[in-house]
Amino acid sequence: MFGKQSSEVEIKASSSKAWSVYSTLKVCSIIQSELSHLIGLEIIQGNGEEGTVAQITPHPDVSTLPAYKEKFTKIDHENRVKILEVIEGGQLDLGFTCYRMIYKVINTQKEDSTTIRVTIEYEGLEDVIASTNIAPVMKVLEVINHCIENDKY
Repeated sequence: MFGKQSSEVEIKASSSKAWSVYSTLKVCSIIQSELSHLIGLEIIQGNGEEGTVAQITPHPDVSTLPAYKEKFTKIDHENRVKILEVIEGGQLDLGFTCYRMIYKVINTQKEDSTTIRVTIEYEGLEDVIASTNIAPVMKVLEVINHCIENDKY
């Protein structure tokens, strides 16, 4: 069974500024510096371009999600879209057959305002996908966006 969840948030920054963080390893640096008490993150292959692999280790006191590896499968600078796919562990260990996150930086009509859309796409058995929740991803986005707005990256 296939599922999809999406959410958007507006931030006070230009789309080029937001994309300069989301499309590079700057986003990983923010996670490492601001969320290290919740999530361990290590780049194990690549330099931030397509094909980069990151090892994510949720802190056991915060999450029951097993450690996982995610791969940057697409970075589209023209459309400002970045796709990450879990390739080992994590959600796959929980019974998903596919789990990907899509980040899109969208221009708004307002100057120095940008919309960030995150979409989670997943496949698995019905009882497994019923437990999917985009809220934890949005909490991480909140921290990243705060750092972008305040030039802390």
